[in-house]
Amino acid sequence: MVFLTHSFSRVIVLCFEVVMMSPMQNIFGQWLVSLKHYILMCLLLSSPQRLPYSLYCVGLTGLSYFLIGLLLVDTERSYAVVCAQIALELGMLALISYIGLRWKDSLSRFLQTFSALLGINVVITAATIPVYNLFANSSSDGDNLLIYVTLAILIWNLAVLSLIFKRAFEIKAHLSSMISISYFFIYQFIVIWFYP
Repeated sequence: MVFLTHSFSRVIVLCFEVVMMSPMQNIFGQWLVSLKHYILMCLLLSSPQRLPYSLYCVGLTGLSYFLIGLLLVDTERSYAVVCAQIALELGMLALISYIGLRWKDSLSRFLQTFSALLGINVVITAATIPVYNLFANSSSDGDNLLIYVTLAILIWNLAVLSLIFKRAFEIKAHLSSMISISYFFIYQFIVIWFYP
């Protein structure tokens, strides 16, 4: 009888462990799927509609972006400045997403669109920080090369943003490009104005 009671209690504990672990595993699994699509979007091979519809994924991606952003802290930029710039960027991207999706009467896709915009920033920032560090520590010839690398990264970032806006808002490529370029210039203007 003791054996049966012990076995029965062990089965119940194992069942509860599965129930208690599966949501966390599910959230982490969804985030890994999101990460895969963020990378594919950066390669212009995916779209926001393929992302899981999960607020937890957006939260994990936002946390990742803030943590990666903290790598940008140096003598010229403090933690507060970097966090304020990230918050400004995310606020602007959320506003553009809301306005564009409301205009197209597709607000139900807001979470996926914002997740895509946030996720591509995570991937591009994570990819570019080592590149900048490599060229910043090189010789004087590296300065010219750094300018070309910066221009290539900027074009890559704008192309990916444009693709996400095009697919999320279901608009033509030239209009999505105009939105991306306008966003970039407005963001840079605000950053230079507030953080000279």
